[in-house]
Parts: sequence; C-alpha cells; structure tokens
Amino acid sequence: MRFLSRSEWTSGVKASEVVPHPVTANGGAVDTVVLHHSVTGRSPSMARARAIEKYHVGPETNFFDLAYNFMVSASDTSVFEGRGALVQGGATGAGMDSKTLSVCAIGNFEDSVPPQLLLNNLVDLLTMLVASGVVAPDFVMRPHSDFKATACCGKNLAVEIPGVVSRVRHLGKPAGVGVAPVKYSDAAKLAWIQQIIDM
Repeated sequence: MRFLSRSEWTSGVKASEVVPHPVTANGGAVDTVVLHHSVTGRSPSMARARAIEKYHVGPETNFFDLAYNFMVSASDTSVFEGRGALVQGGATGAGMDSKTLSVCAIGNFEDSVPPQLLLNNLVDLLTMLVASGVVAPDFVMRPHSDFKATACCGKNLAVEIPGVVSRVRHLGKPAGVGVAPVKYSDAAKLAWIQQIIDM
C-alpha cells in the first residue's frame, strides 16, 4: 500500500466547512466502516481521485468537501486520504456519518469484479486504521446500500466484504507491499484536532 496524505495528491480543493468526527476526534474508535464505490473508471488512480474531489465540491453535489474519509485504488497500490479519520465524512447519510468512516473503492463494481489488488489495498488500509486506534478491532464493514436505496458499493464488491474483514481481523498485518501500520500518538491526535479547530 502506498498511502498518500491529502496534501500529497489534492487538486487544490479547499473544504468550505470542517466538522470534527464526534468519535475519532475525541480519541474513540468507530465500530463500523462503510464501503462505497466511485462508479467511475479505475485508472489512472491519481487523476480519478482528483476528478472525484473536484466533482464533490462542484455545482452538481455542492458538498463541503470530498465526501469520503479515504479512497482506495483498484489499478495500483495507492490509498488516498480524503477527509481523513478525524473529520466527519459526508458520503453515507442516514445519520451514519457521525458514527462511521467511509471508504470509497475507485471503480464501478456493479459491472466489474474487484481485482485482488483492490482487496489487498482495503485490507492494508483497514489494518492501519485499526492499529492507529480510529477503527475498533472488532469492527464491521457494511455496504452503502445498507443505509440508502442505492446499488453502492456494487454487488461484486459487496460479496467480498466478509473476506476483507476476516483478513484484517485474523492476519493482523498488511496484505500487500509498502507501509506498515502506524500507531498515532495522543500528541499527534491532539495536534490534528487543533488544526481542525483552527480552520
């Protein structure tokens, strides 16, 4: 996994509002991760991530910011930080954004089968989030369709959720290449919270 912080990949979009996550910004861990798909092509992943970011703050959606906390590539090892773990997402609705983190798989998995690379990236990201203390070790992952009348995250990806969660819980280590899980210190978390407050 190649984890890219927002500053490393952003198209330059600035959030018009930042809402600290009620759970993670206060030192807690969410117990549910919601899986989405972008309903776009897969590659090149950097260009796709930037296009999604621009679309989310454009006139068709008019969100405060990119709606997802994280985005995961299906074409390379890139994992993109969106709003991040300490900011409330805006992708799930139904009152769930304040209780969950949203992860978007880049691609259309209603029509295509998710490649193993994508599943490995999901495992690595979730392992990192559990290790950092923002996702509970006994978390569940649910498709967006559990909370809204939508086909998201795509039928072909939804069936992979149990296997992804099982790998995170039982392997306890990243599945792919690259970044090992990081434990964020309390000082780092407090610094991020202060940055959010100062925005």
